[in-house]
Amino acid sequence: MTLQYKIYAALIAAAVLAIGIAGGTSWSKYKLGKLEHAIEAAKTEADSIKDSAVKLEQKTAEYVKKIHYLEKHFTEIQTIARKQDEELGKIFMETNNSRGGARHARSVRTVRSTAAELCSKLAELGHGCE
Repeated sequence: MTLQYKIYAALIAAAVLAIGIAGGTSWSKYKLGKLEHAIEAAKTEADSIKDSAVKLEQKTAEYVKKIHYLEKHFTEIQTIARKQDEELGKIFMETNNSRGGARHARSVRTVRSTAAELCSKLAELGHGCE
């Protein structure tokens, strides 16, 4: 091999090396650009998810407040219901007693009396007839 062929071979090797380096650099830039784009998309999605999470936390806090409010009123209503049940029990007993008295009154035989007999009995009690 002559010097000229060696120079051509060295130039060709240098050109292949330069093309390889340029190709590698281009490929790296392409991959980096793609990764940077993916990073930006992930950041955007993360911000969106974060905003959704904040909104859901706010809704959760509202629901917790509502639950406490409803539990408080539920216990108040339970207390009122117990009192009303006690009152209904008393009324039920009074009603049963009254029904028993009414049944007893119906079962008593009526005695026929005249107006004169009633006036005389009233007079004995201190209430005269007029």
